[in-house]
Amino acid sequence: MSLDLHRRAVVADTHNDLLMAVAARPPERWAPFFAEQWLPQLREGGVRLQVLPVFIDDAFRPEGSLRQTLRMIECAHVIAEGNADAVALCLDAAQIDAALAED
Repeated sequence: MSLDLHRRAVVADTHNDLLMAVAARPPERWAPFFAEQWLPQLREGGVRLQVLPVFIDDAFRPEGSLRQTLRMIECAHVIAEGNADAVALCLDAAQIDAALAED
């Protein structure tokens, strides 16, 4: 019963560690690192929705906050473009619904 419910539910992960871990690598490794490291773990856990919050460590405040924020946003776009068969970057609820319907 609980396993069936888990399979039917939309499991969401809202931790910022994924984006921080990927963005810490060189940009050319962002999409492949996500595909190799994170995507299998997300799938295994039944995660169908990943919210990518931007968190800025104290080391980047205040002078590097904007730069780090923009890097993380760029990273999210690169992840989605480099893994288009498995990732949709959604900006609103309608796009989330459409992506989940395709899943």
